[in-house]
Amino acid sequence: MSPTAKITAPVYLLPFATRPACPPPDLRVTVYTGCVPAAALGTIGRYELIEKIAVGGMAEIYRARVRGEHGFERQVAIKRILPHLAEDADFVAMFIDEAKLTAHLSHPKIVQVYELDAEGADLFIAMEFVDGVDLLTLVRQCRAEGLALPQPIAVHIVHEVLDALDYAHRASTANGAPLNIVHRDVSPGNVLLSRQGHVKLADFGIARAARRRYETQTGTLKGKYGYMSPEQVIGAPIDHRSDVFAAGVVLAELLMMRRLFTGPGDLDVLLMVRDVQLDRLDRYGAAIPPPLRALLDRALQRDPADRFATAGAFRDALGDWLFASGQRVTRRDVAAFMADLDRSESEKMRAALLAGEPVADEIAEVATLSGPATRARKLEAEQQARVGRELFRTTPGLEDADDSPSDDGIPIVFDDAPSAPVPKRAPTQLPEPGDAPDSLGTFDRTSPLRVLYRIGHHRLDGLLVVERGDAVKEAYFADGQPLFVRSNVLSERFGEYLVAQGAITADQLRRALALLPHFGGRLGDTLVGLRLMRPLDAFRQLTAQVRAKLVDVCTWTDGRYRWYAGRENPWPALPLHLNTFEILGAGAAATPDRAVSAWAARALDRRPRRARATPSRLDAFGLGERIAYVHAALDGATTVRDLIARFNERDRLDVLRLLRLLVEVDLAAL
Repeated sequence: MSPTAKITAPVYLLPFATRPACPPPDLRVTVYTGCVPAAALGTIGRYELIEKIAVGGMAEIYRARVRGEHGFERQVAIKRILPHLAEDADFVAMFIDEAKLTAHLSHPKIVQVYELDAEGADLFIAMEFVDGVDLLTLVRQCRAEGLALPQPIAVHIVHEVLDALDYAHRASTANGAPLNIVHRDVSPGNVLLSRQGHVKLADFGIARAARRRYETQTGTLKGKYGYMSPEQVIGAPIDHRSDVFAAGVVLAELLMMRRLFTGPGDLDVLLMVRDVQLDRLDRYGAAIPPPLRALLDRALQRDPADRFATAGAFRDALGDWLFASGQRVTRRDVAAFMADLDRSESEKMRAALLAGEPVADEIAEVATLSGPATRARKLEAEQQARVGRELFRTTPGLEDADDSPSDDGIPIVFDDAPSAPVPKRAPTQLPEPGDAPDSLGTFDRTSPLRVLYRIGHHRLDGLLVVERGDAVKEAYFADGQPLFVRSNVLSERFGEYLVAQGAITADQLRRALALLPHFGGRLGDTLVGLRLMRPLDAFRQLTAQVRAKLVDVCTWTDGRYRWYAGRENPWPALPLHLNTFEILGAGAAATPDRAVSAWAARALDRRPRRARATPSRLDAFGLGERIAYVHAALDGATTVRDLIARFNERDRLDVLRLLRLLVEVDLAAL
């Protein structure tokens, strides 16, 4: 193979004997199978560049050395920011901030960052050089050899990763202020194994800085969705327990030697992560001992509150399992396993070279942890997408496009059961004229906030139909949480919503609708397949769109409602896991000034008294600390007029919104 030949693959895909070792590059890179002579690379700062290892979406990676007095020499890894990002002031500022943050981390199981520097327009980081392999490549090499990673070694590796995470999560500044570090990218490619068997976690902070920009602007995160936590997928706030979930994913994959969350498309993977679908773990994890599976199940809980509270707790539980099972694993065991695998890989590589067989084909064959069925589905989906993209590119008119997907206002939704047709009507579930509701009323007497609160508080199942003028919405609930909202309001259809949000243009929507048949009839998949939207953005937009339909209802001051208990949702739609109480908080905050003022006029001389409420109950509305402050101030002696007088004039309407919400959800009485 020519020294200048290139293979598009992760850098650590090359066998030990033929590839340079370094910290992992960013996401997908171009691997140089031979090194560029040092003389051609020159220097950067005080570092002599020895060889270029990889080029990624963010940076170039080099092996380098620094020399000092009396023959001192140390090898380092240099990550140099790519020129087009070096010109982006916002990105550079984030990168610098995160490099400073990482400098606080000094731990033997974390790749050390030595310095951040610049030479001219080149911004670069010097970091610890790890002579070894990343975990993803180790698993691929095992699969190529038909070997399983021994369970004790798999558990030990994740134990060490969790030790690094526990340190980082608890890290603080010199003044004792918590840094609140969340890695956000715990994945096999960021776990490095040295030839001596040391386990090191890479890209603390750096991945976080990149993600802030690239999660919203590019598709650089493709392939990383399977290591996100459910709360990351839906765009909710995250903390250290997100890393605990990701570590659980990594452990599950090491024990199965397969991907935990995988599917033909990125939207499929996002759905699996959000719902924590562990079917593959059930199918391929039969050899996992029940006590170890119990630890995995706890780490992989959808609700962060149900996971291990800290990375340290997960680490200790794995350590206890190793002890209880009579297993003692050290770095020497890891090093010995890697050396055996290295010898096998080297012999196989030499045999292939002597036989004149192309090494790149062998590498490509093991370039995925997904099984053949998944790879086939991915290939079929991508072929369909290519056809659709070509039509989109070469057919500017598409005059036959119909932006009205059905005759009765059914919105186009993502569908996690692609083979299920969208029914026109389901008469056994939908109310017909004359069907008697279990309860009904008008919003001038019972506010939408109170109606929705009763459904959520009593965890009701059924159908809520709301009407105002010509607008009709049907919201299906299970266990008090909304499953699906159907609306006849044109602006609330998914496509029109995306146009209103500026996510796509009206012309792109029109043309995408014409190509729905090439993407299973689903608008979300169509927009992603045409590369008009990133999967994560499309997914979050859908959740926001359905949520917005109910938030809008919360702001109504007139109209009517009907409740049909026990009615199940007949429409095919992906479960959104929306939270009724958070929707109530958002709806209260969105109530128009005029409606708030009208309510306050009737309540100014009342003396509201708070009802007992736990902090978690108040937190459920997602309105921060102020709602707790207002709740605590309701002593039964202070009038509403005197209460709002304590606040600046610009804040008084917001205080009244909070007070109105507390009254409507029975946490205060006037």
